[in-house]
Amino acid sequence: MFHVHSSIIIICAMIYLFGFITIFVLIDLLRGYLSAKNKSFYLARNLIGLLIVIVVLFLFGPFFIISPIKLGYSSLKEDNLTVFYPSSAPDTGKKIFEEAKRAIKTNDEFYKISYDTPILVALTPFDMLRFGSPPEAGGTGNELGINIRADKTNEGLIAHEISHRYLALFTKKIPVFSVPRWFDEGLASYLGKMDHYKRPEDLKIDLEEGQYHTNITRWQGYYGLIRWLDLTFVNRNPRLIYGQSYQMVKYLFDKYGQEGVYQLLLTFRETSFDKAFYMTLGITPEEFHQRFMDYIKI
Repeated sequence: MFHVHSSIIIICAMIYLFGFITIFVLIDLLRGYLSAKNKSFYLARNLIGLLIVIVVLFLFGPFFIISPIKLGYSSLKEDNLTVFYPSSAPDTGKKIFEEAKRAIKTNDEFYKISYDTPILVALTPFDMLRFGSPPEAGGTGNELGINIRADKTNEGLIAHEISHRYLALFTKKIPVFSVPRWFDEGLASYLGKMDHYKRPEDLKIDLEEGQYHTNITRWQGYYGLIRWLDLTFVNRNPRLIYGQSYQMVKYLFDKYGQEGVYQLLLTFRETSFDKAFYMTLGITPEEFHQRFMDYIKI
């Protein structure tokens, strides 16, 4: 089981794919408008086509989670949590709702704040894909909400994905550009109690065999996310990177306590992650990572 932060879908796809498509469409519309004999009819026809595309995106596509109309779906709501589930699977909806209540409580307690969190339940890989998530993923979390695949979910996975959303809202930053992948994924895995990937002794073996990733700066920024996704989906070694990031963040909590990590996030709101790390903990992320590697060598 592994998870991917779907900012790659929201940020990269929208900015690059939709951006290029939009430019192409606008240029094509302008050329058509200038050459059209009946310009009013031309505009009306194309605006109707654009409206149809937008409606499809909201009713059946990646904007379904924020659509005011959710065909075939019912919902359960309590406080800041709303779970949207297929009307044909009420038992699944209730099960995920109960798991989500516990998962959101875990995040509320750490972040010391509550955010409205919509969770969309998908029954099939195709549903995950049309909702804007990798079909193989058990869940994805971003600023819009959480997508969960029903047959792969559990309380820990939901807590993991909620952390992605909370971290973005709490820091008021776009994680894909601002937060190192090891910290974003490691914190989410820590809050989700996902300790099944790797143990310190497993990482020691990886380090001795040259598989361990010693350069954590490669996981920063947009290209860092691309490298992370490559290891997750292409080279397919998610247990290594998720295990490493989980154990790194666990070590961070063990050394500086929950309050220390929370203070790091508070400082991070006002500056870069690296500066906040040093200002709060007195060492750089690279120095911390070296200490962590020294720890797993023992």
